[in-house]
Amino acid sequence: MKKRFAVAAVGSVLMTALLAGCAGTASESNSEESMFEQVSGSASEQEATSEQETTSEQSSENQDNSKNEEQKPQDDTASSGYDGFKAGTAKAKYTGAGDRTAYLETSLCLEKGKSYTMDEIISALEGATDYKKSSEPTYTMIDCGSDGVQELLVQTSFDPEFTLYMIIKDINGELTICFDQDAWSRSDVQVETDGTVMSSGSGGANVHVWDQAFVDADGEYHFYYGCEETLTLYDSYYLYDKADYKEMSVDGLDVDHIGIRDYYFEPNYEDRTHYYEYFMLDDNYNDVTTDADYDDSNPVKARFKEYGVETYSAAQIKEMLDSRAAEIGYKK
Repeated sequence: MKKRFAVAAVGSVLMTALLAGCAGTASESNSEESMFEQVSGSASEQEATSEQETTSEQSSENQDNSKNEEQKPQDDTASSGYDGFKAGTAKAKYTGAGDRTAYLETSLCLEKGKSYTMDEIISALEGATDYKKSSEPTYTMIDCGSDGVQELLVQTSFDPEFTLYMIIKDINGELTICFDQDAWSRSDVQVETDGTVMSSGSGGANVHVWDQAFVDADGEYHFYYGCEETLTLYDSYYLYDKADYKEMSVDGLDVDHIGIRDYYFEPNYEDRTHYYEYFMLDDNYNDVTTDADYDDSNPVKARFKEYGVETYSAAQIKEMLDSRAAEIGYKK
């Protein structure tokens, strides 16, 4: 289990090499313009009308009232919207949906159904962990689902090496946290402008893990898939069935020329059904698998079968991924 927990600590992560061509990280897109872009105006601005017949006395009285209103503390309604959240006057509701944090665990310090300002979220995390905020939050407008309606991407760094990402959406006038995930030195998170979330990292010198998810136009979080890839094998290989596992011996196999990919469609490891694909490597770790390697006579396939586990070809895995994408509405 030690190996699995080490990988689980990395979180579900996405190998950058398999995602070539994707857009840059959210941090790279934090331009000055998008960071402070005006998203929503106040109700008074939307309702203001031009009254040419208003007397100068009435105009002066309205100006005085306006000044008095500005001096009053803003309530949640008046300070709602993304600008209010940036200013620290509006709150966003935590639901636990889309929570993928591993070290900056929001589920340990935030209450489902309760709303928080950004300062309150930071204070809660500092109180529940040993990590302290190391920089001010940055804000970027994105468009989940590319429907023309903007959402707010928030990034906050904590010492010594952690960054919290959150996507906040105005749902029926209420700010809601749709997604939150942390990254650190061995785990990278990329949030694209269309709400696609990609993660990648390492569980060891020969183990790479990655996953992909997205937040749709309605603010719903969808986990697409994850994969743990092992290049070359050592001693044994752990086969998982949700939280249970068994140790498969690799004795007698050409371990230096075998790779295994473990695919799953559930974000939490205790819920996962695992689909294993093996592949053959040359001395430079290139995939040299042929159709003949999927025959029952292949020693790797036979070893999996000996332990009661089915394996899948690359073509079968592709069919699974395509089916999954159609099921959740993911546009590749």
